[in-house]
Amino acid sequence: MITDELLDTPEKIELAVANFIDLEGHSGWILLKSMINANILVLTEQILVGGDEEVLNLKRRDLIAYRNVINTPSEYIKRSRISQSPAPSFDPYEKQKKLDEDVG
Repeated sequence: MITDELLDTPEKIELAVANFIDLEGHSGWILLKSMINANILVLTEQILVGGDEEVLNLKRRDLIAYRNVINTPSEYIKRSRISQSPAPSFDPYEKQKKLDEDVG
């Protein structure tokens, strides 16, 4: 995938997250997102009305693409934060081990 080449180091990933955070607050992104959301509403209404199945499938494809575009920054930020958090431990004695280490 292209993202594997673009985001192949921890530094690049960290920079991408920072850029996506900045992007989400940018007035141009907010405007673009509003325009795409308006297109999503129109497509949804057209799909609900019905029609030729081939045309409806194209509209469904466009709807998915629009949603993917507007969700990319937030989804990437969320995925990055999840992957950076430590894996949960299911060891029932780990909490006690940690307490014992902190005490003495």
